[in-house]
Amino acid sequence: MKAFERIFLYSVLAILVFYVFLVDGNVESKVAIQEEIRVRNIIIVDAEGQEAIKLCANKNGGAIRVYNKAGKDPIGIVIDDDGFGMITIYDKTGFHVY
Repeated sequence: MKAFERIFLYSVLAILVFYVFLVDGNVESKVAIQEEIRVRNIIIVDAEGQEAIKLCANKNGGAIRVYNKAGKDPIGIVIDDDGFGMITIYDKTGFHVY
């Protein structure tokens, strides 16, 4: 392949890539509202990568847990084994408050 053909081909490819990623009307950077998002777990981590909040499905329904710096979950909203909702709150000594 001659040098001119290569330059022409690479230029066309570069323009095509530019168009697809930056100019096309279906660019992912546009704001889109999702009707529904389905996942089994959502884990929010802090700056160090440690779990801070966890939303998950369990065998009885679902759970929300909030973790402290020590990695313990002093606050939780879960569905218990009987299928009823339960809120757990522990104080700093580990005493079950509610």
